[in-house]
Amino acid sequence: MKVVAVPQLTVSFAVDLELSYDSFTGKTPEQVAEALQDEIHDLLFEASPSVVGVYTSITAIDSDD
Repeated sequence: MKVVAVPQLTVSFAVDLELSYDSFTGKTPEQVAEALQDEIHDLLFEASPSVVGVYTSITAIDSDD
């Protein structure tokens, strides 16, 4: 049986998110960013059945302290 190649696209986005952050919740800014990254992965997989991979990287975490 022949395997039929399925064309794929790679779409890249740059997104900056501004969050409310309460330092008294016990999570560091890095932990908050990693948890948000996991949620974004889940949401993107749920958004469309054609999403077969999600690759993200945290590039900066800035605080307005």
